[in-house]
Amino acid sequence: MLLNEHVTMRALMRRWPLLLVAALAVAMLLAVACEEEEEEGKATPGATAEATAGPLAGDTTGVTETEIKIGTLLPLSQTAAAAWGVPISKGMQAYYDYINDQGGIYGRKITLIIGDNQYNGPVASEAVHKLVEQDKIFALQGSLGTAAHGAVWKYLEENGVPDMLILTGNAKWTVPASRNRFGFLVDYITEGRILGKYIAENFDGKKLGIIAQNDDFGKEGEQGLKTGLEDENATMEIVVEYYDETQNDVTAQVQRLKNANVDVIGFYGMPLQAASLFKTARETLSWDVPVVITGVDAVEVVARLAGYNNIEGAISVVFGHQAFETDIPGVAKHREIMAKYAPEVTVDNLTLVGASISEAMVNVLRQAGPDLTRESFLDSAESVCKFVCSTCIVPTNTSPTDHRPTEVEVYVKATGTTAETFKWEPFGEPFGFESTEECVAPTPPPGYEQQPE
Repeated sequence: MLLNEHVTMRALMRRWPLLLVAALAVAMLLAVACEEEEEEGKATPGATAEATAGPLAGDTTGVTETEIKIGTLLPLSQTAAAAWGVPISKGMQAYYDYINDQGGIYGRKITLIIGDNQYNGPVASEAVHKLVEQDKIFALQGSLGTAAHGAVWKYLEENGVPDMLILTGNAKWTVPASRNRFGFLVDYITEGRILGKYIAENFDGKKLGIIAQNDDFGKEGEQGLKTGLEDENATMEIVVEYYDETQNDVTAQVQRLKNANVDVIGFYGMPLQAASLFKTARETLSWDVPVVITGVDAVEVVARLAGYNNIEGAISVVFGHQAFETDIPGVAKHREIMAKYAPEVTVDNLTLVGASISEAMVNVLRQAGPDLTRESFLDSAESVCKFVCSTCIVPTNTSPTDHRPTEVEVYVKATGTTAETFKWEPFGEPFGFESTEECVAPTPPPGYEQQPE
């Protein structure tokens, strides 16, 4: 059954309740409808800045001879976003269970304490106070949601708590660099530049239409697309159409772009609006315009909502291997770990994200050495050099002024016209804007080689 481009949200919930929950979960979690006002004069990725002060020297909060307490803030209840938060938490926990069964890190088992932020700023604030003041966590990992994280980042910084691998792509978390804060997703401006390069190489001299959500997410994506065109010295006329985050139907925006005779569309918005874009163009307007979309929408549910025939040929990006790539050893290993430690959980890209975050944390903990403090941990986090996680596409690097471990992606193309055959098929070489191109791996600490991976 296909979505009608004029269907209301109430009708959508009545006709496709389960599908809507999945779409909303992906939308809210990957793109995160920002509640903060747009920042003026925002720095661009690649800019460097003096890192802010970190934790006090010798701070071993959350660390004993036998344990390391790690916290996370994910939506687990009271929101459709729990459909994302729950499997991510399962992936995180399963990977730590796997590490603990091998003896932990330098003899310390990792205890993961999961806080429910309900995808809500005030709730997130209350939850993080408990994690820091009562549970005494060593570090926080994978905090999800711009509004939710916006309520906790300053508190974490002021208390010297490592704020690791944030699950929102807004550039403001990592530009300028803060001593205690690291991103995980490719930020939206950098991703936009990568997509802009593809548009420039394939449509230079043509007219580009951009549909963008009218908030930080859409504006940063628009900025990135335009910067990508400038990087390639492309000459393109640009027409921009915005929509409000509560507006699920972008029929009018698509029609205006067709009337403007654009040759290609760049899209920075949520899955429901992406589906509306494809259905309007292909079914209502019989318009076979090429479409380039944010990686937020490079997920199976968007294809299902849009219609496989409608989305076929769309271009996007990914920054890691996907759960269907079972020929990749890391993906196969993830399935083994989940089967052993979380057999009741369906393995998908969400569990893979959770496990990848825990794996990255383990890498930093190993390099920090047996004499673990928050300071030594952050020193390790700022000196990652050519680390390739089990499901990574390219190595990752960091530095004191580069807290963005992921800045390179691979183009993917929507292929297949049925649920059974559809996939986002990678093509071309990885491309991006790695800030730390040259690095020297730090000397491994004593006992490093004996630690589990």
